[in-house]
Amino acid sequence: MIEATVPGNVMPSRSTPLLGVFPGEGIGPEVIGAALAVLDAVESVSSIHVERVTAPPAEPAPGPAADGQITAAASAFCQEVFAQGGALLCGPMRGRFVYDLRRDFDLFCKLVPLKPLPQLQHAARLKPALLRHVDMVIVRDNVGGIYQGHWAQRTDGQQGRIAEHTFSYSQRQVERIMAVGVRLARSRLGRIHVVIKDGGVPSISALWRDVAQRLAAESGVACTLLNVDHAAYRMIQHPDEFDVLVTPNLAGDVLADLGAVFLGSRGMSFSANYGPDGRAAYQTGHGAAADLAATDRANPLAQILSLAMLLRESFGLAGEAALVEMALGNVLSDGWRTDDLAEPGCRCVGTRKMGDLVAQAVVERARSQVLA
Repeated sequence: MIEATVPGNVMPSRSTPLLGVFPGEGIGPEVIGAALAVLDAVESVSSIHVERVTAPPAEPAPGPAADGQITAAASAFCQEVFAQGGALLCGPMRGRFVYDLRRDFDLFCKLVPLKPLPQLQHAARLKPALLRHVDMVIVRDNVGGIYQGHWAQRTDGQQGRIAEHTFSYSQRQVERIMAVGVRLARSRLGRIHVVIKDGGVPSISALWRDVAQRLAAESGVACTLLNVDHAAYRMIQHPDEFDVLVTPNLAGDVLADLGAVFLGSRGMSFSANYGPDGRAAYQTGHGAAADLAATDRANPLAQILSLAMLLRESFGLAGEAALVEMALGNVLSDGWRTDDLAEPGCRCVGTRKMGDLVAQAVVERARSQVLA
């Protein structure tokens, strides 16, 4: 289990798993609906039952400065779910919501698995041979750096409008995200790559360098430091050389999106955000895509894969998670695709139909396993 690498991440015992659902905005309700249809199918063929609670509708923001911020009602909802030992499944949201959620509940660690599915090897823009051995995890800090800094605007008579932004990293912040990366590396191939930018942010890079080299040496893990621009280049040119990639906040955001190229589409990218005491929120790696809202064209597979990750890592339901993943693979093997994954000979369907196909495949796989 990946979650075991996050310090102190032990959920309170609970007989019935509790799932807090944020339907999200834009395409969020559609892809969340597909994921929950798959969960319905899992429950129908197993002995598990997941209690579900849905977040209250988003409150109107009082002004442009508050656009997309987490509201008091949403924050109280998260607090209640976490207090009861539950986990969150989040549809895509706009604005500051995810950044506020991570800061307010100390969800300091984001894990982004990047392992291409063999069924989609020809859907990706890169040559299949280049992706054959790609299997990496980006370990991204969530609560420091530029995304969690302080910003302001002012007007100067000569220069006009001036935007200001200050940010920092503490040694404690870097140590705890690096510790997750090191532990994860020890359970995998025993090596990490750490992203810095020596010339651009010298003091922060020096802190990350010192902490990374010290913790890696203490744990017997090989450590390679890369400037972020070179890391982006090598991810595309030599993607199979990476295993665990530890990054600051902004760099991890950009590199994870770049890594979605390996998967064939941003619609296949998913992630988890972890904090102490079992707090966890699972999400896709794409945005709310307002232009696709209510068109039944969005790819729900990343949301379904984030559900599978939640079942495995937060609820300890490894068998059910594997069932979802295998069912999804079967659907892709049968040639079903959404528009973003279209390739010659495929059969393109909409959001709801793709979710229904995966749900149906869950039932069929479960029945075949029983008969076997």
